[in-house]
Amino acid sequence: MIKKISNMTLALGMIFFCAGNAQASDLYVGISAGAFNLGTGVTKKTVGGGFVQVGDDFSEYLGAEIRLGASGKTGEELTTQPRTGIDYFAAAFLKPKYDFNDQWMGYALLGVATLRASYSQGALPKQTKTRTGYAYGLGLQYRFADNYALAAEYSHMLGKPKTDAVAIKTNFKGLESSVFTLGLKYYFY
Repeated sequence: MIKKISNMTLALGMIFFCAGNAQASDLYVGISAGAFNLGTGVTKKTVGGGFVQVGDDFSEYLGAEIRLGASGKTGEELTTQPRTGIDYFAAAFLKPKYDFNDQWMGYALLGVATLRASYSQGALPKQTKTRTGYAYGLGLQYRFADNYALAAEYSHMLGKPKTDAVAIKTNFKGLESSVFTLGLKYYFY
């Protein structure tokens, strides 16, 4: 897993470096928060969560971004209700984009995510699972000042885990997550 994340980071770094030499870059950092719909393969529950992001809109129609984040937990501790959550995730995206005008931009996200999730139920021991897979999304951004932008976004990480209500108690297969967020970005100039 660490090797995969290192390779993704190296590849995106090379994209940033090469693109930065080709033309001016729009480097940014941001923070987003919203609803994370967590799917275990048996149930789906929504919790709050968020992420930080670093990106570069390095050409008129393409950018790239790295994200690190986590979610809250479903259920309550010490009950028979299942308790799941994203302990952390890392994602790397290519970002095809289109500027409608100087303020509005639409974009897509295509990439890969690594997600570490946990599951516990009643007196059974806590289980964790790390999975890596595809990630995608769509977003709309409004630039309200030269250095600041607001973004509304839907993204999805990983496919549905293959499990059932009996197997999940002793063999947790991880989570998938659909994410709806609002975020703030700061652009460096």
